[in-house]
Amino acid sequence: MHSAIQLLVFWALAYFTLCVALTLLNVFYSVIGNDLTLRSLGQEATMAGIASLIEAAGAWLVVSFVPTASRALVIPALIVAIIYKLGHLEDWSRYDVALFLMFQLVLVCSGVSLYFGHFLTAIMILAIFGAILGVIASIAKSL
Repeated sequence: MHSAIQLLVFWALAYFTLCVALTLLNVFYSVIGNDLTLRSLGQEATMAGIASLIEAAGAWLVVSFVPTASRALVIPALIVAIIYKLGHLEDWSRYDVALFLMFQLVLVCSGVSLYFGHFLTAIMILAIFGAILGVIASIAKSL
C-alpha cells in the first residue's frame, strides 16, 4: 500500500475513534448526571482533526519504519491529551481527559482484536471496561 494512502487510512481511523470516544464520554457523563462541556461542532471537529493527524502520523511512523517500537505510541497519546486539555482548559479536569483517552484506547484495542479475529479478547476488553465504568458511575452517583 502506498505510504500516503496508509497515512490517510490511519488518520481516518484515528478521527473516527476520537469522535466515537468523545460521544461515548458525553453519553457516560449524561448517565451519571454530570455535564461534559463541549465546544461548538466545528471547534471539536478541528481539535479531533489535529489530534487524529498526530496520532495517525505516530502510528504510521511506527508501523512503517520501526514496528518493534510500539511503546513510542505513548508520545502521540500524550500530545492528544495536551491538545484536549488546552482546548478545554477551563471545563475539563485531568480525569476527563484520562477517561476520554481510555475510551479511545478501549475502542482501538477492541477494534484491532475484532479485525484480527480475536473475538473473545474484544469481548473481555469491553466487559472489563464496562465493569470499571460501572464502578466509576456508582461512586459518582453516591457523591
